[in-house]
Amino acid sequence: MSTDDARDTPGENEVYCRECGEIIRENAEICPECGVRQRSPSSGFDNDAGIAAVASLLIPGAGQIYLGHLGRGLLFLFGSFVAGLLSVFLVGIPFLLAIWVYGIYDAYHLAENPERAE
Repeated sequence: MSTDDARDTPGENEVYCRECGEIIRENAEICPECGVRQRSPSSGFDNDAGIAAVASLLIPGAGQIYLGHLGRGLLFLFGSFVAGLLSVFLVGIPFLLAIWVYGIYDAYHLAENPERAE
């Protein structure tokens, strides 16, 4: 085993495998050591952030649910429902708009940086 094989930190364009911790290429879809998929295979449209933002534009919380954050998405959905009920008294309209806009922002940035959810 050479000293190059025993590196402790990834170099440029390298990352740790999500499963085994081995240093692999940054753009690797599958770890060559353990075989665990590192990222989704490319499709015709691989912009999860755009899909999540549009989903939250249509239904508050749908983008978060699309990204697999069910609790977070349901919280946005419930918050917008309550704000919608309060809109009868006009006080809920600004809350509804704020929840809606923040939900779109949150879904987009959650897709761009999944560590934000933790």
